Amino acid sequence: MYGVCLCFWLCLGLAWASPQLNLPTPQPEIFYNGYTPNVATTPAQLRADRNRDQRYGPPYADEGGGGGGGGSAGSSDDGSDDFRYGQTYDERMRIGGYAYPTPGVNFSDRADSPFSGDANQYANHNYGPISSTTDRSAGNDGRYADAPYSSPGNRNFNPNPNSNDQYNYHNNPNVEFVNNRNRFENPFLSNQDRFNLNQGYQERQRYQQDRRYQQELEKLRNLLVETDQKGSLECTANVAAQWNFETNVNDFTQTEALNAQQRYVEFQRITAEQSKRINKDLIFDRRLYRQLMLQSEVGPNALPLDVLDRYNRLLNEMLFLYNSASVCAYQQPFQCDLHYIPHLKDIMAKSRDWDELQHTWVEYHRKAGRGMRDDYEQLIDVMQEVAYVNNVTNGGEYWYLAYESGNFRQDMDIVWEQIRPLYEALHAYVRRKLRDYYGPDRINRIAPIPSHILGNMFGQSWSNVLDILIPYPGRKLIDVTPRMVEQGYTPQLMFQLAEEFFTSINMSAVGPEFYQNSVLEQPLDRRVLCEPSAWDFCNRHDFRVKICTDINQRSLISVHHEMAHIQYFLQYRHLPKIFRNGANPAFHQAVGDAIGLSVSTPKHLQTLGLLQRSLDESSYDINYLFTMAIDKVAFLPFALSLDNWRYDIFSGNANKRTMNCHYWNMREKYSGIKPPVLRSEKDFDLGAKYHIPANIPYIKYFFSTVLQFQLYRGMCREAGQYVPGDPRKPLHKCDIYRQPAAGNMLKKLMAKGASQPWQEVLQETLGEGRLDGSALREYFAPLEEWLRLENLRTNEYVGWNYDGDYCKRSIETAGLQVYGGYYNGSNHGSTLNMLILLICSYLSLRFSYNCI
Repeated sequence: MYGVCLCFWLCLGLAWASPQLNLPTPQPEIFYNGYTPNVATTPAQLRADRNRDQRYGPPYADEGGGGGGGGSAGSSDDGSDDFRYGQTYDERMRIGGYAYPTPGVNFSDRADSPFSGDANQYANHNYGPISSTTDRSAGNDGRYADAPYSSPGNRNFNPNPNSNDQYNYHNNPNVEFVNNRNRFENPFLSNQDRFNLNQGYQERQRYQQDRRYQQELEKLRNLLVETDQKGSLECTANVAAQWNFETNVNDFTQTEALNAQQRYVEFQRITAEQSKRINKDLIFDRRLYRQLMLQSEVGPNALPLDVLDRYNRLLNEMLFLYNSASVCAYQQPFQCDLHYIPHLKDIMAKSRDWDELQHTWVEYHRKAGRGMRDDYEQLIDVMQEVAYVNNVTNGGEYWYLAYESGNFRQDMDIVWEQIRPLYEALHAYVRRKLRDYYGPDRINRIAPIPSHILGNMFGQSWSNVLDILIPYPGRKLIDVTPRMVEQGYTPQLMFQLAEEFFTSINMSAVGPEFYQNSVLEQPLDRRVLCEPSAWDFCNRHDFRVKICTDINQRSLISVHHEMAHIQYFLQYRHLPKIFRNGANPAFHQAVGDAIGLSVSTPKHLQTLGLLQRSLDESSYDINYLFTMAIDKVAFLPFALSLDNWRYDIFSGNANKRTMNCHYWNMREKYSGIKPPVLRSEKDFDLGAKYHIPANIPYIKYFFSTVLQFQLYRGMCREAGQYVPGDPRKPLHKCDIYRQPAAGNMLKKLMAKGASQPWQEVLQETLGEGRLDGSALREYFAPLEEWLRLENLRTNEYVGWNYDGDYCKRSIETAGLQVYGGYYNGSNHGSTLNMLILLICSYLSLRFSYNCI
């Protein structure tokens, strides 16, 4: 026994003298998923009678070397070699935690901020360890590489574990946790103790990192407040410059407006780049998250500068072709200065000559659209890059990005299917009336309607042919214009009436500065762009309207529409700048149109003293509803087909080499409308519509047209003016004037601005979380029933059938109509037309001359 002990002490002394065994072998780091024991240091193989240096090692070198050395004076471990008592290793671990001290990280200055690092590390606020993932068992450099007090910039720290120098915790924010902590794990702890220590450490980590997280959130909020203030100032400067240009058109104001626009776009680019660098996956405050997401989306302005320049150049070239398009008058080959506005638009509205309408339609689409086709094909490629820089898979998804729905196109198709029965009944009736006017040889009773005879260049509204279509010609339409003139209406009075309408439903007055700053009529001393518009100067108090008001019924409704925009501005002015907008791009328009539905009712006009008697006869009701339907219902399939076509082209679902034919397929599918002549892929007919070369989304007009009836129904229900199923209170006769309950509901919707997704806004205000076409059907229910009976009476075919090719990839007879296997020109192919056809064919073959 004594020999064994002697051998033991001899070996121990040799080991102590060996320089290679000055320190125990460092043990692997204790990770938080459990303890991994090392065979060389398990409790069964370590004796408690080793001296302190062997048990604990540095940094307690001042306790002395040798067999029974005690600590220095004042040591917290004096008088006790028992690690279970006093300020021992175990207690040090319980006080200071079980692993190395967490670096004092300022998240704003390090890459492992919760707003710039790995999202998984901080998900659900369970951030986990924020120290480096360097393998600490690889050596001393790796072991301490992530500690801020071991960085090369800290000259007071000596990372050598064999050194006799004490640790220097200078500038270490966690000094209270690490003053008494040993570098090595305690091999004598039980698994339960070790588990408890790990749990305590994680709780402290969560507390510290939650505190840092909240500090970072506060910094982020302050940053957004500062950005909002700067953004409001930049926006005010830009809007002021645009206002100066549109209310005083000249070269100087135009230059100033362009410069201001460029500055504001650059500010938006910078703001978006800053917002994109913030890891939004770590932000659990929905309002902050939404604010950053909206701030990050700047559309084409996010493109690299060279690509953005190409994008703008393409738009400018297409708009130049659009604005410069002019055609020759029908049968007047030397009068070739007719532009869309005002000449061609007026011809399409007023002419009833089939040949003149067809000539005007064909020539304008050829001049305005065909020349920009190559540019538009290039734009399709650029739109793919726009989608990429806005983190969207393709241009089609980007086109509907603002509506925050993964199935937006399908959702709109569902809404259209709700409305389609009404449209088909209206379409059948209109086709019959046009067939009676132009003759059955030109309009097939079961085929689509040629688009050039509907009173509009694009067949999007049929109001201009009301004289042909009106159900009861003997009943005059409501027109209060003469009464307005008799009563001395002025633009100022019309706006005051609109303001009183809104105050009567518990909404805000606009104040005298509104009338001082707005332009309400055409000035005589300068040129003004007269298109009605409402302006928010981004400073929470300056709101204006620009409109050249005429004294008529149409302007009366337009004035109320523009004042609805002003009310929207007033209700959400308390929000940050990024939220001062409609819940989606359609909401502003829908609110204005919903107010227009109420103002245009005979009941409201009678309240204003503009109608002398009540018009309760059903014939007046049908004429009134029909007038509304050929404007609003007829418009819906055009708007839907236009942007669904763009979605298909931008997403690659349709080939751009066949995009013109794809457009006419969409028009036939949704609208039952066909071109007046056979089209080809040489043409680009949609280029004649301003929103295509300007690259302005159009789906918002479809959305707003449906939504206005949904909002109107909600307000009328709230006011008790509409009771479903009660013939005494139909929806189309509801007037919300002097109904505060309706105004309160509308105020609630407006006050949310863009701070929530539009689905939530509708759910919280109307109790309907989606766009719903049923309200429109309810509004037009009396007309739909009348159309059903009328179509039955005349045995009219409801719907339409494909009756021939409307578009081919390549044709030589693009100036003539080919339906049903025969050429159908203006008058069945006259001798002159046949001669033109022969001459064109000869020139094309002999000289490669294109005479179309």
